[in-house]
Formats: sequence, C-alpha cells, structure tokens
Amino acid sequence: MKKPDLLMLVVVWEFLTAFLAFIGLLAIAILAFPDATASMWGSAIPGAIFALSVGILILISYIIISVTAAVGIIKDQEWGRVLSIVHAAFTLIAIPVGTIISVLIIIYLTRQDVTEYFRLNTK
Repeated sequence: MKKPDLLMLVVVWEFLTAFLAFIGLLAIAILAFPDATASMWGSAIPGAIFALSVGILILISYIIISVTAAVGIIKDQEWGRVLSIVHAAFTLIAIPVGTIISVLIIIYLTRQDVTEYFRLNTK
C-alpha cells in the first residue's frame, strides 16, 4: 500500500514543535532560572525553583513525545500514529495555530486509509 501523502507534513510538524519546545527549554534554563534565583529572597526562591523545574520537566516530556511520534511515523509504526494523536491532543492548547493544526492532524490520522496503512505496515 502506498504511503499517504500528508504523513511527512505530520512528521515536519512533530519536529517543528519539538524544536520550539527545545527553544522554550533553553529560554527557561538560560534566562529565567538564573534570574529567578538571583533576584528573589527568602521563601520565594524554593517556589520559583519548583515552578521552573516543573516547566522544564513538562517541556522535556513534550520533546520526547514529539520526537518519538515522528520517528514512529517515519518507521510506519502504529504506535507512532497513536503517539502523534496524543501529541496533537496536547498541542490543542496552543491557540490559535496549534489548535487548528492539531485538529487537522487528529482528523487526518484517524481517517480510514491512514489507519489501514499503519495497520498493514506495522512490523
């Protein structure tokens, strides 16, 4: 069965969002984290460190999910399609562009021909 045409656009979107999350991760680690810990006093420091650490963990998880989904789609694996749907669901909160693209990805990846392609090509 021929590979559906728009799957490579989904892969590009996965890698693009991973790159943007990586930029956000760097921004927190380089800009926000040192500034927050240097300019706060007393009991505000642990709260700032905790909040920024949670943000860093969320971004790292998002990057891992995104890159893993892209690799799964490239390898024609069903888990890559499912993980890409999960990634699109997480990206729904990125209003307005992320929401529109995520809805389109969810609709595309749940179409019968795409689902059948992954079902037949999973090794």
